[in-house]
Amino acid sequence: MPDQAVLVWIESGAGRIVRGQADAIGSEGVHVRFTGEPDFGQGDEVAVRVGFDRGARTVAATARVDQLGAGGDAVECDLRWTPTAEQRAALDAWLVHAA
Repeated sequence: MPDQAVLVWIESGAGRIVRGQADAIGSEGVHVRFTGEPDFGQGDEVAVRVGFDRGARTVAATARVDQLGAGGDAVECDLRWTPTAEQRAALDAWLVHAA
C-alpha cells in the first residue's frame, strides 16, 4: 500500500460515480471505503480510477464487485481487477511507481 492516501472513483454501468479511499490496493484488486449509496451490487462490473490527488494523473481499469457492505459510517467494497491488457500494463506500472 502506498504511503499516501489513494483516491478511488467507481462508476456504475448507469454512469453514477461514487468517490472513496482505498484501504488496501494491489495487483489483484482494491478495498474501498466510501460514503453514499452505490447503485452497483455484488457481482457487477464497474469502471474504476485510482490516483493520489484530484488534479493528478489517474489510472483507469475495470473491476468486478466481490463484496459490498456497511462498515460503520461508510460503505466498504472489495473490487477484483478485470482490466484489458492495456489497462493491466498501466495499472501495474502505477502500482510499482506508487509503492
